[in-house]
Amino acid sequence: MLYWPMALPDDHPLRATCFDWICSVFQRLGVANIAMWTDFLGHSESELEHFEAIYIGGGNTYRLLHLLGESGFDQALLRGIRSGKAVYGGSAGAAILGRDIQTVAHMDQNLVGLNDQHGLDAMGGYAIWCHYEPADNTRITAYIEANVVPVLAISERAGLVLEDGRLIASGYEPTICFTPAGRRVLDAGQDVVLPTST
Repeated sequence: MLYWPMALPDDHPLRATCFDWICSVFQRLGVANIAMWTDFLGHSESELEHFEAIYIGGGNTYRLLHLLGESGFDQALLRGIRSGKAVYGGSAGAAILGRDIQTVAHMDQNLVGLNDQHGLDAMGGYAIWCHYEPADNTRITAYIEANVVPVLAISERAGLVLEDGRLIASGYEPTICFTPAGRRVLDAGQDVVLPTST
C-alpha cells in the first residue's frame, strides 16, 4: 500500500507521526508492506504499478488538489481508479475525488490560491461532503442551489465504495444523498443513484 499524507502541511504536528499511525492501523489488518511519499517530486506514474492500493490522507484539501494537479498525479490517480486500483480517501483525500471541492470551503483555507476547484470527479458526478453532521444541512442546501451539483454527505462512521461501476454506502452510519430534488438516507449496502447528466 502507498500512503500519501501530502494534504498535511510540512510543519503540521501530525506529519512527524503519520507513518507510524498508518502502520499501526493497517498492520493489525494484515497489511505489512506500506510505503509513504511525502511529496511527488522524483516520482513517476509507473511507480504506482508496484502498489495494490493508495491511501490518501486528510489535511488541507486545496493544498492536496494543488499538489496533485501540479505534479500530474491527478490524472495518474484517475487512471489507477479506472483500472481498478484500490484507492481510499480520508477527509481531504475523499473530497478531491468528488466533482469539486467547494464543499470544504467552510473548514479549509485556500492558502495555495487554487483557482480551479474542480475535483477528480471520480464519484459519479457527486461532490463529497466530509465530516457530515445534521447541522450542515442548511449549508449543503445552499451549496447545491449555488452550484447545481448533488452531494454525498459522509459522517465520521460512514463511507462509500465505488466498485464495478456501482457506488455503495458503507459503514456504521448512513450516507445522506442531497440533490436539488431533496435528500435520501442511504444505509450500508444501498446503491447511490448516479445523476443522469453531470
